[in-house]
Amino acid sequence: MRTIRLGVDVGGTFTKAVAVGNNADGHSLLAQAIVPTTHTASEGVALGVVQALQALLDHPDVPAADVTLVAHSTTQAVNALLEGDTATVGIVGMGGGRDGADALRRTQVENIAVAPDKPLRTHHVFIDTSAGMTRPAAEQAVDRLIGLGAQAIVASGAFSVDEPEYELLVLDVAADRGIPSIAGHQLSGVYGLEIRTLTAAINASLAPQMLQTAELVEQSLRRAGIDAPLMVMRGDGGLTDLATLHRRPILTLFSGPAASLAGALLSGGVANGAFLEVGGTSSNLGIVRGGQPETRYVWVMNHPTCVRSLDVRVQGVAGGSLARIGRRKIVDVGPRSAHIAGLPYASLSPELADIPAASLSLEVIAPRPGDPADYAVVQAADGRRWALTVTCAANALGKVAADVYAAGSSAAALRGFEILGQTLRCTGQEAAQQMLDLAAERVAAAVKEMSGEYKLRRGAFQLIGGGGGAGALIPAVAERLHIPYRLVEHAPVISSLGDALASVREEVERAIGDASVAESLAQEAESAAIRAGAAPESVQVVIERDEQRGILRAVATGNLPLTAQVGEGAVDEPTARLIAAQTADRDGAALELLLDTPEFRIYRSARRFLHRAQIVVVDRRGVVQLAVSGGEVLFGSARELAQKLAQIVEPSFFGNVPTVRLVAGSRLLDMSSGNGGDLAAAVVSALGSVPPDTQAAAIVER
Repeated sequence: MRTIRLGVDVGGTFTKAVAVGNNADGHSLLAQAIVPTTHTASEGVALGVVQALQALLDHPDVPAADVTLVAHSTTQAVNALLEGDTATVGIVGMGGGRDGADALRRTQVENIAVAPDKPLRTHHVFIDTSAGMTRPAAEQAVDRLIGLGAQAIVASGAFSVDEPEYELLVLDVAADRGIPSIAGHQLSGVYGLEIRTLTAAINASLAPQMLQTAELVEQSLRRAGIDAPLMVMRGDGGLTDLATLHRRPILTLFSGPAASLAGALLSGGVANGAFLEVGGTSSNLGIVRGGQPETRYVWVMNHPTCVRSLDVRVQGVAGGSLARIGRRKIVDVGPRSAHIAGLPYASLSPELADIPAASLSLEVIAPRPGDPADYAVVQAADGRRWALTVTCAANALGKVAADVYAAGSSAAALRGFEILGQTLRCTGQEAAQQMLDLAAERVAAAVKEMSGEYKLRRGAFQLIGGGGGAGALIPAVAERLHIPYRLVEHAPVISSLGDALASVREEVERAIGDASVAESLAQEAESAAIRAGAAPESVQVVIERDEQRGILRAVATGNLPLTAQVGEGAVDEPTARLIAAQTADRDGAALELLLDTPEFRIYRSARRFLHRAQIVVVDRRGVVQLAVSGGEVLFGSARELAQKLAQIVEPSFFGNVPTVRLVAGSRLLDMSSGNGGDLAAAVVSALGSVPPDTQAAAIVER
């Protein structure tokens, strides 16, 4: 039986949607639609989403009855912050005793500067909980904040990650008042009252607008006869349900760039490389290592948060960027684009090639009021205008393959650059080359900086391109960097494909404690993923240690129950071996496969002179979850492994406690601890949570 997933990405210029068929033979693209993003409509960007979805449903291969999932990504959250379109937030701070004064100070967040002259406005009420807290006290605090104009409520109490009762009481009162609310402990389990409060305030400021959009989209689905769940792309590349969006809209910051990177990973088999999505106005750059995108904590302007997203750097140059001229040369490319100026591309206007050069002239314009009037466009005697873009430059030089989305009329593009060349006192080809070189150099510098930051060796990665403008800009960037490149399949709609193909993802963080924390944290993350829509039997949990921040992190991923077999999206063994070999910098034939389960494969390379053996753990999706140099791998049934580990880690062990990572069932757990007794008990507990005959392994570093 075939099922269909719909993916929709709301970009700055266009809203793109795809319908992906899913059957026993895998995935296939059934239909796609691209409509202008409806920023100025009364319904906001939701109208464009509805229009794109309707265009898909009008396709004969996309019957509404077969749709089992709709997922979308959006720039709405980040745009709301950049434009200052945020709700006023009321903060209920709580604390008592010796820590009361400190809690008062740390929860009293002033207006937050997010956009010029449009701060995120906050009001603050503090409740002294030295003698406890009553519901009337919570009601009085919430009502006072609403009276001051609060449109959303934050509950933030000292030590709430361990004792959340007071925060939950405030949320209960806010729900009775019909106002959106969030508690600090719901966003992070890490100690740090000030950063939790700040993150919660930013989160709450986004809630009213985000919820309105989600409700409009959901209503349109029901009117179209689609009774399928609506999921939203998180900034870390995973999907979540509307219930989570209601509580934590901040998770969708950078969901648009995350969707494109997710699409590249899910459809392209990317192991190591720089992924560059080239849009019309901007380009998004991210790094992939070991089949996994790099992540970081989100900063909103100069404000740190405790929310993680993919590390995506936005570049202000793309396929539609316009040339800026001065002193008889091109001085810059962008940030304004043909889309912003409302002009057609010269390369997409074949009629331009037939207009005599004598009837054309070069004009400089200001695309928007207040912009400098130095953007170059070509104008005909009858008043028609055409934009000279990066895509036009590549077409004028004959450097765009005929089968890519960015391909256009070389003759029309060259005619436009001949007019520019008259002003610059050079040939049309030289003018086009000057523009393409300038754009490519800016992007190449960003790729070089970011790949160096993540220590990707120049000869060990490639440039992967997506987006409508990729065919024009990616080859030029790769040429400057002297690295190979390729464009992903369905590059123009790669972000929408990422929406349609992504899995549910949930993260839970706690301060590092004894080894027993890992197992309880894994259970909490697994439960969160199931609540967000993942099929229980498909959930995979990986425990990560962030020693620098003192954090233990559980990441749970899982397939949606609509197509919930564990093998969905799984890579085969040769592909997993190739990914492991790239990570270990070895030839695939030199790797030994130590363990092969439905969830993980463990590879080990042979020792070389002055080089220790490399151990690489690859999950079913082809993501490298662990790579260590040296160490010992023990494996067997859970029962057998527990006996082997008992000989290594005992309560009486007083020397250096080894680092132990367990691969048991669907979990990869970092069991590190400073105490041998704690570690021994935690290992027994973790292995006791899976059937005794389950094949398991332990990577032990002494």
